[in-house]
Amino acid sequence: MIGQAAGYAMETDNRSVGGTIMFYDTIIIGGGIGGLQAAIQLGRSLRRVVVIDRQTGRSVAAKNYRNILGFPDGISGPGLRDLGIEQAQRVGVELAYGEVASLVREAEDRFLATLQDGRQYQAHTVLIATGMTDAVPDIPGLVDCLGESIYICPDCDGYEVKHQNTLVIGTGDELIHMSERLRYFTQRQTLVLWGEPAPDDALRDKLERSGFPWHAESIRQIEQVGGQLQAVVLASGKRIIAHKAFVAFSGSQVNNELIKPLQASMLPNGHVLVDARTKETSCRNVWAVGDVAAHSQMVAIAMGDGTQAAVWIHKRLLEQKREAVSLA
Repeated sequence: MIGQAAGYAMETDNRSVGGTIMFYDTIIIGGGIGGLQAAIQLGRSLRRVVVIDRQTGRSVAAKNYRNILGFPDGISGPGLRDLGIEQAQRVGVELAYGEVASLVREAEDRFLATLQDGRQYQAHTVLIATGMTDAVPDIPGLVDCLGESIYICPDCDGYEVKHQNTLVIGTGDELIHMSERLRYFTQRQTLVLWGEPAPDDALRDKLERSGFPWHAESIRQIEQVGGQLQAVVLASGKRIIAHKAFVAFSGSQVNNELIKPLQASMLPNGHVLVDARTKETSCRNVWAVGDVAAHSQMVAIAMGDGTQAAVWIHKRLLEQKREAVSLA
């Protein structure tokens, strides 16, 4: 663990490893962009904060964010995270790396997070920023291109394929829906229906009505150089030259496992519902930001939501008469 500020409270509890549990104003679970932005704001509010991060997620895989104010040439997800970690540490935020196995409410304003290795952390408030896990097949070369020349979000990166030949790779209606959304940016598309060599009549009709050439087979390999897509090789051996692509697969998962036992309200698709103004969930003293919550799944919005949640967490801690940490 790194970045601990002077004045952090420690409480003894015989359930913890070595008999000591670190106590904080706020536990942030998830060290992606939304979580780190919240941590910076809370640190600047003189709050005792720990960010617990398993070092996975969309921001780890993203090669380049190009739609963030101040980075006209783009910045990678890991690069932005590194900057955020450094900034958070400057204001006393602590980081702990590992997987949270359970989150338990011990009282209305007391929560216990237990990591898989047995470390335990307690806090008066919790911010969930655990994001989503995308469903993408294990195609050689795909990860190298994600965020650089192969994209997931048309709101973020539709601009990158404007008027260009673009592959759209995906499953079922997800493929059709992505193609329709991209039609605004480019009319030059080739569709690859993954894993359905014999689409049913309804899906075949949608593919035909798209007006774009299409193939119904898996991809053997993605050819790329330094993250720049060159071509895809289909299972049949056919090679399709392409330099830009979008993927749209079913099965993406909202990482809501830790908040489920707290019975916070959720949408049918698993996204956590939050108050539009405060970002607090229906579970008092628990907030949620980023892609785990119901929002537009964009980095800039996650940053704003993280700041907003932190402001209201600080207000709640003031209501609870929690004293500021000493940074002297």
